[in-house]
Amino acid sequence: MPLSVFEQTDVKQHILSVVTDSLAYAFENNGNRLPEHLIPKHPLLAEPLACFVSLSAKSVLRGCVGTTFTTERLDTNIAWYTHEAAFHDPRFDPIDSKELTQLSTAVSVMTKPLPLAVTSENDLLEQLIPFKDGLMIQYGQLSGIFLPCQWQSYPQPDEFLYQLKLKAGWPDHGWTKAMKAWVFQTYKVEGDLNLKQLMV
Repeated sequence: MPLSVFEQTDVKQHILSVVTDSLAYAFENNGNRLPEHLIPKHPLLAEPLACFVSLSAKSVLRGCVGTTFTTERLDTNIAWYTHEAAFHDPRFDPIDSKELTQLSTAVSVMTKPLPLAVTSENDLLEQLIPFKDGLMIQYGQLSGIFLPCQWQSYPQPDEFLYQLKLKAGWPDHGWTKAMKAWVFQTYKVEGDLNLKQLMV
């Protein structure tokens, strides 16, 4: 699926409605997930694409959860990870009903990861496209991911990779055949959430 699909106004609004409906259902039904048959469906969101859902209150991050691999359709994933970001991100307390009028979201939709043929760290660095590529790395059970937005924090490719290796807990030595890397791109859909009617 071309990322240009997510530039369509109706697709953007539909993604925001999935996030809104997922939160609304949870707050109206004792924190339960939005059932599959109630998730708003869109024909352009039927492809199995991974995503990350971020929720913020007054521009302060309150949760961000997602996946890099999936077999589920995109709208189903958005609903699932909205609930995870709101209530199960271990870095934050669950979102409270008092925050509902302050919430905004950013949904980052990933293209399918492309495996890279890598012979050395320098080889990997030469293949990266700064500010466009997200990067996933894996070494046995040690793995990590940076979305393309992380280039804002680490604009140099060598620092970008170094920080990702730290995040993944990789040993401080050169590239080996057991190390793997994938690149991907994302399209971000952002917006405020209309949840005022749920204030209690």
